[in-house]
Amino acid sequence: MIDISYAGDKLLDSWLNLTSTLWNTRLVSSLTYNEAHVMGLLLRHSTEANPMTATDLIRRTRLLKSQMNKILTSLESRGYISRTRAEMDKRMIYILLTQEGVAAYLEEHKSVDAILNQLVNKIGPERALYIARELGEITEILDGIVPSEKNSPR
Repeated sequence: MIDISYAGDKLLDSWLNLTSTLWNTRLVSSLTYNEAHVMGLLLRHSTEANPMTATDLIRRTRLLKSQMNKILTSLESRGYISRTRAEMDKRMIYILLTQEGVAAYLEEHKSVDAILNQLVNKIGPERALYIARELGEITEILDGIVPSEKNSPR
């Protein structure tokens, strides 16, 4: 039987190696890692019925509110996003990618696509999808285990 602590350590080690490789490798040049991450979330969510809010982005990225505000201000100043007040609930402000934002993200994402294509060619598309599903499930489980800043005791 495999020791739980050993398995946990191996999982953590692999996770940290993967994330530090992605974090420390300068995959995009004109965007920070977090800016690119936020823009990617906005682009992938753009087909949904309800646009994302800053609160949605904070929940998905687990960034602090102050960090998210800085990112959104930077993206807005470059014309990559717009903020639109909701019609039904005036307290909600939707964050939308502009056409300039979509173009900038897709241009920057070309280098990421090239790397991902090489990776998928090496491990195969079926295995890549399997790993993506497994990582998604792990992330969902962790979301239920790790307290968010909003729910953690002060």
